Amino acid sequence: MLTLVVESGGRRQNFVFHDDVVTIGRHEDNDLRIGSRFVSQHHCRLQKLSKGWKIVDLASQNGTRVNGEEVTQKILRRGDRIEIGPLPIYLEEAPDEVTESLSPDEDELTPAADEDIQISARQDSGPRGVLQEELDALCLDYRKTFGDERGLVELERSIETATGKIFPRPAFSTPTDSQRLFEITKAINSELNLKRCLSLIIDSVIALTDAERGFLILIDEKGRMKVKVARHFDNADVHKAGYKFSRSIAEEVGRTGKALISSSAQDDDRFDSFKSVESLKLRSVLCVPFRLKERVIGVLYLDHRFRAGAFTSRELQLVEAFSDPAAIAIENARLYEENRRAQNELLKRTREVAELNSLLRNRLREREIELAQFRTHAPKKTSFEFDYSFIVGESPAMLEIFQLLDRAIPSDVPILISGESGTGKELIARAIHVNSPRSNAPFLKENCAAIPENLFESELFGYNKGAFTGADRDKPGLFELASGGTLFLDEIGEVSPAIQKKLLRVLQEGEIRRVGGHEVKKVDVRLVTASNKDLAELVKSGAFRQDLYYRINVIRVEMPPLRNRIEDIPLLVDHFLGKIAKKSGTPKRSVDDLALHSLMGYSWPGNVRELENEIQRACAMGGEVITIDDFSKAIAETKFGGQETSPRPSEDWKEIVKLTAHQKEREIILRALEEADWKKSAAAKALRISRPTLDGKIKAFGLLPYLLRGKEEVRRRKKS
Repeated sequence: MLTLVVESGGRRQNFVFHDDVVTIGRHEDNDLRIGSRFVSQHHCRLQKLSKGWKIVDLASQNGTRVNGEEVTQKILRRGDRIEIGPLPIYLEEAPDEVTESLSPDEDELTPAADEDIQISARQDSGPRGVLQEELDALCLDYRKTFGDERGLVELERSIETATGKIFPRPAFSTPTDSQRLFEITKAINSELNLKRCLSLIIDSVIALTDAERGFLILIDEKGRMKVKVARHFDNADVHKAGYKFSRSIAEEVGRTGKALISSSAQDDDRFDSFKSVESLKLRSVLCVPFRLKERVIGVLYLDHRFRAGAFTSRELQLVEAFSDPAAIAIENARLYEENRRAQNELLKRTREVAELNSLLRNRLREREIELAQFRTHAPKKTSFEFDYSFIVGESPAMLEIFQLLDRAIPSDVPILISGESGTGKELIARAIHVNSPRSNAPFLKENCAAIPENLFESELFGYNKGAFTGADRDKPGLFELASGGTLFLDEIGEVSPAIQKKLLRVLQEGEIRRVGGHEVKKVDVRLVTASNKDLAELVKSGAFRQDLYYRINVIRVEMPPLRNRIEDIPLLVDHFLGKIAKKSGTPKRSVDDLALHSLMGYSWPGNVRELENEIQRACAMGGEVITIDDFSKAIAETKFGGQETSPRPSEDWKEIVKLTAHQKEREIILRALEEADWKKSAAAKALRISRPTLDGKIKAFGLLPYLLRGKEEVRRRKKS
């Protein structure tokens, strides 16, 4: 059994069906009939499954939505909201937030909609089925008493009188033609999607004239007629529509701009030379031009192959009155779509030009260093005492980190690693361990934010059997397991005050005691902590112990955000591409220059982790060469330097020449310094410029960090 709750006209009605398949649509043969122009003749069906129901859209004109999402088919759950045309329908039950029930099957909701929607069930359903049976019996009584014709007239009079007293309007009163035209015109003029607008026009005209078929034909710039939409009376598309209408009649109306109507086309002398009329066996034909000012932009062609006299002067007047606003609606929708396409194209071209110019501007925040120069001339990580090869990065910011680690690793003091999420704090902790004398002992890590507070103590210090429910054995904690090695606690700022106190005791005494135990155990652990929060601020607010802060903050390593080490982005991209290629067993992909510079211009709030996710996404979406279109919208629309850039023709080429010369000059200076073993006097002599001039250019091109690193590398090389 299936119950559907339908909202219409400010009320809710329950319809109950007992079959395994329930159809919904505008046609009379549906199980649930919805008399709305926005509902297709056969709109959708519900099929019973072993557990629950499935909805299937029957290629309806306006689509079927479930919980706001357009679907072709979907498994339904109790309470799901199905939207068919203007009506919401709920499966089995409607939401609770309604007013008091008016009757067992109806709830008062919102005011009635503008459209008069008729809803009926083909099968008996609740009180409605009882009323249907009573109405059937009443009709039989009228027929027996008065006969067929008079009985129908008398029944209509009685119903009209009764409904006029009880309902807002009497029965059998239909909207006037002018009202229908107004509603249709209003609907098509509010639709700016050209395809939907054309479909709405043809479906509305077929319903207005009771035509069998309708063809909406537009004339292109070369004067050729093309069928844009062709429908049967049941909203089904006409297959191979280009061969199903009289092209001669359509061309005649398009050429003359005059409407044409025939009640029996095969007997009409005007069509004697039109072979298509005979071959198509046409009877009734109505063809009206679409005029836009004095220009004919297309025709509306209606026919009926089985009924002569289907179209009269009434239908002709209706369609002629409708054709002008329809032509305006078509033109508005066409212009809107053309304008939108033009804007998108202009935006794309403007973005490409702006980004191309941005590649040639001396920017990328303070440093603005080209990829090729960095890869060729940047100091190498091999000049440091310890191995950092598994950490990708050769920017000045990262080289400073490695230099600090060189001094901090040999000691056993606690280290605090601070920095935003995704900057690689765990990698730094691992580098500290693998390069330290403790490298052969365990390296354990734990995210403090991921462990519930009530389990955190036992996780850190362990527990004895029977300490609490479920403690069926002794279990050592992280401090015991990491003894002799390194323990890395990430997100240390999330630890509760009670645990902070116990951590402080471990750092002071080097002792722990298991939960539920009395024995004190000595542990030898190097503690490395990390936090993306400002612990100093937490100390000020009282959320973090000051004494613990000083204990863990003996040496502090501040990880730079990715936006402050943009020189490393090409290296990271290359690393991630190699990693993906190795994992998938496919050739390593590449990134074009424009896409790479987009990555270098983005702010990266998620840092290295976000960059890796973006490269994975681009590899999944792109081809062998990743382009800017393979990135997410935020990155693809990046404006370098954080400013909108608009190309100005008066300065473009001069600026390009100027900046290209500057880039070449910087490359030459960097190469000269390297060849001169980073001696400025020798480099200035080789370049044939003065020493002060060279100093100014080193400062202007941001080369000072590389000069200092180069000199240090030379000194180390000489010592060795």
